[in-house]
Amino acid sequence: MIESLLKVNQLTTAIGTGNDKVNVVDDINFTINKGETFVLLGESGSGKSITALSIMRLLPSAAGIVSGEVILNGQNIFDLPESKMRDVRGAKIGMIFQEPQSSLNPVLTAGQQISETLFRHQKLSKLECLVRSIELLDAVGIPEPDRRINEYPHQFSGGMKQRIMIAMALAGEPDLLIADEPTTALDVTIQSQVLSLLCKLQKDTGMAILFITHDLGVASEMADHIAVMRTGKIVEAKDKVTLFSKPEHPYTLQLFDAIPSWQKRQDESKIAKFQGTDEECLLKVNNLKIHYPIKKGVFKRVVGHVRAVDGVTLKLHAGETLALVGESGSGKTTLGKGILRLLQITSGEVLYKNINLSTLGAAALRQKRSEIQIVFQDPYSSMNPRMMIKDIIQEGMLAQGIGETRKDRDQMTEELLEQVGLLPEHQLRYPHEFSGGQRQRVCIARALAVKPKLIICDEPTSALDVSVQSQILALFRKLQKKYQLGYLFITHNISVVEYIADTVAVMYQGEIVEQGDVEQVLIHPKSEYTKELLSAVPRIVKTGTG
Repeated sequence: MIESLLKVNQLTTAIGTGNDKVNVVDDINFTINKGETFVLLGESGSGKSITALSIMRLLPSAAGIVSGEVILNGQNIFDLPESKMRDVRGAKIGMIFQEPQSSLNPVLTAGQQISETLFRHQKLSKLECLVRSIELLDAVGIPEPDRRINEYPHQFSGGMKQRIMIAMALAGEPDLLIADEPTTALDVTIQSQVLSLLCKLQKDTGMAILFITHDLGVASEMADHIAVMRTGKIVEAKDKVTLFSKPEHPYTLQLFDAIPSWQKRQDESKIAKFQGTDEECLLKVNNLKIHYPIKKGVFKRVVGHVRAVDGVTLKLHAGETLALVGESGSGKTTLGKGILRLLQITSGEVLYKNINLSTLGAAALRQKRSEIQIVFQDPYSSMNPRMMIKDIIQEGMLAQGIGETRKDRDQMTEELLEQVGLLPEHQLRYPHEFSGGQRQRVCIARALAVKPKLIICDEPTSALDVSVQSQILALFRKLQKKYQLGYLFITHNISVVEYIADTVAVMYQGEIVEQGDVEQVLIHPKSEYTKELLSAVPRIVKTGTG
């Protein structure tokens, strides 16, 4: 008989005071059995994280539990005083937060942070805490744990920081582990390692997992049961096989339809292999190198170089999308900035319409930059928060002398906003008044304002929910068809590549290890690194028909 561990009954959590209260978690119910993984699936703002914080009783001051109960091993933990609740956190319920950088204490070593939990809940001595901390770091795959236990968070990579968070959560030997988007900020291979690690630890310890995610591929890989959440409510809850074979709720179906893939691309339009001629060639990158000197000693002598981009050669045509794929640190963004000469090039050449950008003077380069634009990964930090949308879009127009009068520029701004799916009246708002997807649309409008021929898209959808991502990708394709734009699309998301790319270049440690037609590279990869990258992508496995 399956034994339940956690029961959430009619939980309602509100934010606000008095008459301004809004239910962000609205009368939800679910059960997590011992040893199983229960996935809470939904987009940003659906109430997933607030649900987890409600269970842990760690809500921000503006939020409060209105009604409901959370039963852990037969005990309603909402009835416990705070002193007893501290015994539950860590010992009975552990939690991995989404962003390890902000969750770890920067002035304490990895060992000190794990030892806090061990001392509090396991009552171990100082020496026992040290030994157990090393064991936990080893269990989560940190190499040389006896040495690295004395290192600080900034000395670890993003994936390693997340492993430390997992070690801290496991230190109290909890019955339930809450994992709140634990792989969102990680590369696909690191994500695969973390997911495999969680599955192994679950098998070894028998703990249950409440896994919060917006990624259907990750949900498919991890879940036993799934609850789909939208605007504070659970709209559909089923076991994994049933949900993925027979989704019923319109919102669940919408999430499935929004997933970018090769199949979706084929369904939307007939796929023809891109045939670009040399006359249509917008961009040629020949043996480009960007090296950073390593300086040491009192006199700062150069003792070596970091080869961020090391001999890259690419070609991109008008109306074509070239996807640049690779993990963090592979040199993708550095290459994009080097093409625009936002970074100093060590050697090689960048030819735009056969004009060598690397030899142009400042004035000539500024003029050419109107034809080459960039859309950055984080739309919020790439816009001035003190400027209205109209001024942000028109900044490039003024710099390039586009539009004879203010009235001309205002009219162009309205047209651009409509092209990217926004309203003309949005031009009088500020960036903070928009959602992430809307901000990215503003950035696309800003890039289009100077009538470019080539747009470098640097992870433009990585921070977006799947439905918003789908809208932005569809917008990119529509604009490309209308204006014959060339896209250098920098991403680590293979599903996005399948949907939008014509050709693919796979980058690893500053070099291109494989490139070619999208179908050739993704279906018949030759490089071992490409094979490893593709095998790490979580895939949705559907059983039956739906």
